[in-house]
Amino acid sequence: METKQLFLNVQRKQAERTLKRYSERSEPRFNDQFIPVPFKLLDNPGFRNGLMTKKRFRTYLWLRRYVVRGHKLEDPCDVFSNYWMNGELAMSMKLDKIAKDLGLSKSTTSDHVRQLENDGVITVDEVPASDAPDGKAYLVFILGTCINGQEKWLIDDVFNCSKNKSN
Repeated sequence: METKQLFLNVQRKQAERTLKRYSERSEPRFNDQFIPVPFKLLDNPGFRNGLMTKKRFRTYLWLRRYVVRGHKLEDPCDVFSNYWMNGELAMSMKLDKIAKDLGLSKSTTSDHVRQLENDGVITVDEVPASDAPDGKAYLVFILGTCINGQEKWLIDDVFNCSKNKSN
């Protein structure tokens, strides 16, 4: 009988926590996203004890957070049409904006981007001012590919975690 009572108490507490959690939300959170990190990547000591411990890793996560998968209103590079529709996981944002959002200097952000590119986890495509509709130069950060709905991140290839590679 004690076990049954304990089980009922656990269920009651879970129900109370769930109701409290959802009643405190002021608006629906249907658009919440997450950045999946496969266990195979986390299990890789080179990643876990290497890139994951570096300050530039938060810059990588910030870039990955803004990968474009649909039309954006203010996107002079038209990342959706020029990259996503051609199978690339990419985003574009001024270094000033990234630096401000992360609370870093522009030079530190630029160093992080350079290091991430040297690590092979991003590719940077420079769009010259002459090719941009507003006459300003832009950087497009490419983090992987998406073909037939299958996303493949450069970081997985760097740390040999791609499904297509054998260990």
